[in-house]
Amino acid sequence: MTTRTRPRDTGSVSVIVAVLVPALLLVFALVVDGSARLRVIARADALAAEAARAANTAVDTRSPAVSIDTTAAARTAADYLARAGYPGQVSVAGPRAVRVTVTVAEPTPIGLLGGTAEATGTASAELGVGTRTGDLP
Repeated sequence: MTTRTRPRDTGSVSVIVAVLVPALLLVFALVVDGSARLRVIARADALAAEAARAANTAVDTRSPAVSIDTTAAARTAADYLARAGYPGQVSVAGPRAVRVTVTVAEPTPIGLLGGTAEATGTASAELGVGTRTGDLP
């Protein structure tokens, strides 16, 4: 009778698969959750910038010097954030400048890096009237 010898590498593919598949799933989860966090950061920055721009539409043209109607500017930016559904703070930084801070929190798809991705965006807008070069009158 002849005896068969089994190759020594029998089952080695199973070990490689057992190690690589969980590692690839972990990398996939990190990519998905990381991209969700980046989307939240981008949304917070965009909301803050748009609210600041909306505040600059409250221009007071009744006085000789063109400036922002501070009460209307703060109300306009707060209304924009309320319609978007995110909390924020609006402050008037000068006679022609508005600063908006907004916080965005959304759930992450997989939750490997935490169940919620949160970011704070801040933007300022300064009123420039009647110039093409950006210089303020």
